[in-house]
Amino acid sequence: MGYQTELAELRKFTEKIEYYNYTNNALIYWDKITYMPKNAIEYRSKVMSFLAGEQYKLVSDRNLQKLIRYFKGNSRNDIVTNATIKKLIVSAENISAIPAEEYQEYVELIAVSEQIWAEAKEKNDFDSFRPYLVKIFDTFRKFAEYWGYETEVYDALLEYYVEDLNVEIVDSLAKEIKPVLIELLGKVEEKNAAEEGPKKIEIGPVSCEKQQAVWKMILRKIGFDFDSGRIDIGSHPTILTSSPDDVRVVNTFDENDFWGGIFNILHCGGRGVYKQSIDRNLMGTLLAEVPSFAMEEAVGRFYENIIGRSRGFWHYIYEPLTEILPELNEYTAQDLYESVNHAQPTLIRMDADELTYLLHVIIRYEVEKDIIDRKLRVSDLPKEWAEKYEEYLGIRPDNDKEGVLQDIHWAAGYVGYFPSYLLANVMAAQLADTMSKEIGDLNEIMLNDEFYKINDWLTENIYRHGSIYSSRELVENACKGEISSKAYTDYLRNKFSEVYKLF
Repeated sequence: MGYQTELAELRKFTEKIEYYNYTNNALIYWDKITYMPKNAIEYRSKVMSFLAGEQYKLVSDRNLQKLIRYFKGNSRNDIVTNATIKKLIVSAENISAIPAEEYQEYVELIAVSEQIWAEAKEKNDFDSFRPYLVKIFDTFRKFAEYWGYETEVYDALLEYYVEDLNVEIVDSLAKEIKPVLIELLGKVEEKNAAEEGPKKIEIGPVSCEKQQAVWKMILRKIGFDFDSGRIDIGSHPTILTSSPDDVRVVNTFDENDFWGGIFNILHCGGRGVYKQSIDRNLMGTLLAEVPSFAMEEAVGRFYENIIGRSRGFWHYIYEPLTEILPELNEYTAQDLYESVNHAQPTLIRMDADELTYLLHVIIRYEVEKDIIDRKLRVSDLPKEWAEKYEEYLGIRPDNDKEGVLQDIHWAAGYVGYFPSYLLANVMAAQLADTMSKEIGDLNEIMLNDEFYKINDWLTENIYRHGSIYSSRELVENACKGEISSKAYTDYLRNKFSEVYKLF
């Protein structure tokens, strides 16, 4: 058969894989966390398991493997075909590298560990979870050996989530960022203690109807297309995508957490704009999706923090916001801007403000890496965790529920995942810095009601490419230089110096 015939056969496989992926991981899962009746969970789990199995069969199909060998390194390939083949090879290698029996044991371990973790957290009992956590870290040391690495064991775990990411890069970023955050936090806490910082504006309770009206207004203002998407209330905030024309934002509702709802919607809505803006010609190639969680998280953080906590944004939405909630008329747009930038240490990562968030992430990275490297025993984790919180944030957890048991990540098998949050925040700031140099000050753009300029720049440089390029390639191409922490630390210094009048 000729090249074009083989290409058509490859496309049949990639389209089918996408159909299963989008159906199972997007549409069915969306229904599961939004409208599915409680009693449907057992049968729904069987359906999802079946579809995942069918997708696995396709990925490991002998004829697909034959096509991969045909196209690998083929001089007639265009950039899209090369990227598709690379993605298939990486997926196949990750699956085939681990012996089937060991992978099945891992799946069973995680299924039990999540339940044990939830019970341990509820009872504040780390010791009951500890044996499972030991097994999880032992398992990932084995997986790292199967996947392979050049320098450090932990590199293999980082590479699984973000292509081209390694310990050297993460260590360098953390080393540059950590002292800046600790220094700024010290100055901010001095202002808070003297009651010279911005005051938090408490709003609530706010009805579900009014909060949803605010969410939809914000989504429209940041460019989310409701002809290709929707917003629903579910069990946790997320974004689920069946195609660029079917993007579903899910938010949680709490009448007493108005601000949380807004920043969730900015984060998920920004990711939604990203996914709606991917080139539709990439559908059926496995490339009409983000290249990594870190890249998607970077965009979410950009909209949530760099846009959502900016002076220009609160002027941009002030009029429609106060039309929905007239009680906010007693505050100015400047008041709201300062309020959402109030910062103070907290023990819980998910409650952390923009200034302290990465200190939580860095702590998790440091202890996780030390456990993988056998420099820290799991039994000593709670003590090490508490000491790092006291050293970096000036606060110490009284128990494991508000300490080492607060995140589900390790119990769910996400070892090597936390550094993606670090990279994401750095990339978001670097993109914003480059963007402002090329299209003008972002605050002024919003004040002039020209938000489309922001999305146009991101679409041209990031969104439309899907996963043709790696996250690192996308950012370095857009910013015309290597990923660096400078834009991020400069951004935080400038922001909190202004809000807290530090200098």
